[in-house]
Amino acid sequence: MGRLWSSSGSLLSPAVTFTNETSSGWQQVNLSNPVQITANTIYVVSYHTNGNYSADNNYFNTPKTNGPLTAPDTNSVGGNGVYAYGSTSSFPTNTFLGSNYWVDVVFNPASS
Repeated sequence: MGRLWSSSGSLLSPAVTFTNETSSGWQQVNLSNPVQITANTIYVVSYHTNGNYSADNNYFNTPKTNGPLTAPDTNSVGGNGVYAYGSTSSFPTNTFLGSNYWVDVVFNPASS
């Protein structure tokens, strides 16, 4: 299950289910309704797994910018690259070495 949250833990869209997953490669699922975001606001994307995940430690030791989006460094926001352990999906608040768990969003900027 994938989820999009506000930085305070409010769920911003219904959970989405990944299908036709493979052991390697990028997985993508689209939200049923796009979520409008606000500039200079932090959002959290999460997914729930039964034990398998990818991680790169120290990835968020520096900010990462791609086009109009920036993922701040882990120290400036109290943790970037967050996770939660549990049998059910929950808002992730734990951090470990600024790790990137490779969960992201597809961003489509509004046309002007």
